[in-house]
Amino acid sequence: MKESEEVAAAPLLGPIRAKALPDDVYDALLDMLTWGALEPGAPLSIDGLAQSLGVSPTPVREALARLEPTGLVRRTVRRGYRVSPPMSREQMYELADARLVLETGAIERAMRNVEALLPDLEEAYARHERSARDLLDPDRQPAHDDVRRYFEDDWSFHEAILKHCGNRYIAQAVDALSFRVHRMRQTVGIGVSDAGDAVPEHFAILEAVRAHDVAGAVEQMRIHLTNLEARVSA
Repeated sequence: MKESEEVAAAPLLGPIRAKALPDDVYDALLDMLTWGALEPGAPLSIDGLAQSLGVSPTPVREALARLEPTGLVRRTVRRGYRVSPPMSREQMYELADARLVLETGAIERAMRNVEALLPDLEEAYARHERSARDLLDPDRQPAHDDVRRYFEDDWSFHEAILKHCGNRYIAQAVDALSFRVHRMRQTVGIGVSDAGDAVPEHFAILEAVRAHDVAGAVEQMRIHLTNLEARVSA
């Protein structure tokens, strides 16, 4: 079946502004892929997506080509693009291991200038703690935006460390893994249940940074990412 004959896998999103089309289309598709709007394995019709977004097929085709290296979509000959399938256990283990290597190195380097790191980390932790509290509030039903904000604030804590690690290549390497972290969460269904664990683990990292304890900060980051791996495996 040709791409143009497939049923569009995306919901109607509304037209996108004519200017900055390539980036806007990319951002729209990235949002759909990372926040669960599209099922793993679903076909991605270029014509169908273009119609849903109110654009021509060209920026959609370009956006899908840009997304392929992230691992969120796959392209096969004569079948076009599809949402990538769920991650295997081996892939999830390798992802956690890669983060362990990169992020323990990042926080060790970021601790060379605690005075610069600490304000950003304090702010990121406060946001993460607040969004986790909202997410876990027993008196309200979490909405999609609550879950999304929690994930964003969770990742921003790590981004604050990367920002101050003093090595753009470490920061870029970890940032490139963020797409796969979202895919892992979708695969194993962790997120809301993870909030009660991740926030205390982030707090332990923050406390070590406050104490200017380099070895402690590295160890707490190691514990956090090792525990995340265990939660995924479970």
